[in-house]
Amino acid sequence: MVQASRIVSVINAKGGTGASTLAANLAVGLSMASKTPTLLLDLDLNAGGSQASLLSLEREAENRHLGALLRGPINVNTLEAQLIKHDRGEVHLLAAPPVSALTVFRPEQIYEVLLVGNALYRNIVLDVSQPRLNEVMGVAIDCSSTVLPVVIPDIVSLQATSHLLQDIRSNDFSLNKFELMLNMANLSQDLTPEDISGYFQELLKRPLSMTLPYAPAEVIKSINRGVPILHKCKNEALVNGLVDIVRSLLRSQPIDVSEVSISYRGNPAAQALSQFGQAGQFGQVADPQAIQPEEKTKALTVTTQAIAGWSPEQYRSVRAKLHERLLQEVKLHEMDLESPEKREQVKLGLRKKLADIMLTDKIEISSRKEQVMLIEEILDEALGLGPLERLLKDETVTEIMVNGPEQIFIERHGKLELSHRQFLNERQLRVVIDRIISPIGRRVDESSPMVDARLPDGSRVNIVIPPLALDGASISIRKFPSERLTVKHLLNYGALTPDMAEFLQGAVAARLNVLICGGTGSGKTTLLNILSSFIPSGARIVTIEDAAELQLNQSHVIRLEARPANMEGKGQVSIRDLVRNSLRMRPDRIVVGEVRGGEALDMLQAMNTGHEGSLTTCHANAPREALARLETMVLMAGVDLPIKAIREQVASAVDLIVHQSRMRDGTRKITHIVEVSGMEGDIITTQEIFKYEQMTVDANGNVVGRFTQADIRPGVLERFTSYGIAIPSSFTGEISQQTLPEQGLGIFDDEDEEDIPGQPKKKGFFW
Repeated sequence: MVQASRIVSVINAKGGTGASTLAANLAVGLSMASKTPTLLLDLDLNAGGSQASLLSLEREAENRHLGALLRGPINVNTLEAQLIKHDRGEVHLLAAPPVSALTVFRPEQIYEVLLVGNALYRNIVLDVSQPRLNEVMGVAIDCSSTVLPVVIPDIVSLQATSHLLQDIRSNDFSLNKFELMLNMANLSQDLTPEDISGYFQELLKRPLSMTLPYAPAEVIKSINRGVPILHKCKNEALVNGLVDIVRSLLRSQPIDVSEVSISYRGNPAAQALSQFGQAGQFGQVADPQAIQPEEKTKALTVTTQAIAGWSPEQYRSVRAKLHERLLQEVKLHEMDLESPEKREQVKLGLRKKLADIMLTDKIEISSRKEQVMLIEEILDEALGLGPLERLLKDETVTEIMVNGPEQIFIERHGKLELSHRQFLNERQLRVVIDRIISPIGRRVDESSPMVDARLPDGSRVNIVIPPLALDGASISIRKFPSERLTVKHLLNYGALTPDMAEFLQGAVAARLNVLICGGTGSGKTTLLNILSSFIPSGARIVTIEDAAELQLNQSHVIRLEARPANMEGKGQVSIRDLVRNSLRMRPDRIVVGEVRGGEALDMLQAMNTGHEGSLTTCHANAPREALARLETMVLMAGVDLPIKAIREQVASAVDLIVHQSRMRDGTRKITHIVEVSGMEGDIITTQEIFKYEQMTVDANGNVVGRFTQADIRPGVLERFTSYGIAIPSSFTGEISQQTLPEQGLGIFDDEDEEDIPGQPKKKGFFW
């Protein structure tokens, strides 16, 4: 079977240019030159079967046509059943549906027809005579080796064609495959071929190379008799002109349609193609609801193999060349990029500039979608964060890890995977780093090779550069979700039960001091943000963070952020300094993003001196380990305190420890809610309130377990009573049924388990 064909699309923006006649004769000429049949596909749907008339095949086309093919599956057998063979066997026509038989179809169906034709024919000619760009024309352009816009020396024809080409270019199609075809070249003395060539020079960046003379008598005779010009014509100039065009087309590169990426309506990479027109203008317009949006394609991650037939090295080379050419053509530093509206205006102008550069430099890309991807990547490099820009916009990506310019890992659905996106070199990577840290007044260089930063959306960024990072600069981005997570999200994700949520909400309202602990990436900051939302709106809240991430909805919030030292080593403001200062700000609640060092002592003192209801996080693998880490961090404050005194401070300050874990399947769960009940001798005593027990792992690798609740009544419930907060129903002998997720949640009661001395029966929920 044929795998690549020469596909020629003949288009015109105004009737009367002879485009359909030209398409029929080019099909005949290609079949004569190649000595194989040529497929002629009539997509001039307004004419209702003009190619059938030109070839005297109207009667056969009444029942065999494109509309009949599209009513069922499209394959070799169904296509051949609808083809009409010309009497000399040179052209196989797939006629347009008659006006009475126009049917609704989708542009991807045209693509399927071309896929099958691509497997059967060496040459395919498409008659796409339509007045404006639409999805049918878009598929034809994407799949063509050559596109021939046909004009005549008529100012109306020239203007209409110019507008069509501008529309095609503005929709990000490459004009490299376009060759202007001047028909009836000697029709007018007012518009010479040289004039017409100059008229389109700015658009096509190449001189006019295809012309046909004006021979009305021969053409009309051919049309009336249904005999192609190349079969029987005495006008030698007209025949020679057609032969020259056929020879030129035979030099074009065949195209494998299966490797072409087609753009349909809803393509997220760029604006969709122009709509078909007003209702009723084309009888074949499909219902927009029937057109499935293009899948959020792998284009977000697969870019080094994005251009069909290009190697990764060629792709990187062309991308670098175009980026350099763009910088030579425009002065980006002088452009106003402050507001989103002005930024979009700049990007629109740069898209056009890049399309012109690609046309001038003859960088040929067959597919509009592939060209859009390349242009968008270059714009991301010029104005944004380069390869990271698309990953940041992908809602399914939760974390981005850059290990030098050639390796970018991402976390999606809790699993790590290698992205195929890459930086061009270390220089581009360092430019992106500067764009991240400059707006927030941070710096990174050899004297200060590590920095914490944040993106405008709140995403947390950590950067390490050489000489500390041996394989190139490293960037770790913890993405901030576009939709602020709430406790309802955690319930739906199975991270906790309704009873646990009710208890935690009451604990925050009752001004209990809560310590959230867990490993890296377990969701501590997300949980802290959710618990902070339970603070009553009238409270004065001070948040303290290394890089501001928390987003509180309350009206009275003061956000403080630590500051590193400047180039002279001065001006550093640490978390500990901010915690101390916050005590002078008359806070009702203090929320510390994370305690890592000596600030733990100041935090404990704040909790013990009238600032109840404070929240903070720390790294730990278990609740008991969190207490040990607090002791260690207090010692880091440089204060010589006995261990017992430190533990007494911890026991009196911390009321609850909430431990969150990231399970092996990528899910996050609150595995422990523990009450700190006091001291027994030198040991801090704790009491488990809620616990998650992993039971097994299913065949898909998903963790299966259950949440349990101890029957011992927590001592902190006395604080609930003193603040007038209702005791959660799970502690009054009833199991709450409210806000249960729809799937995956059940209730168990260990009625059948044997009593174990000293161990109460358990009740709770399982996922």
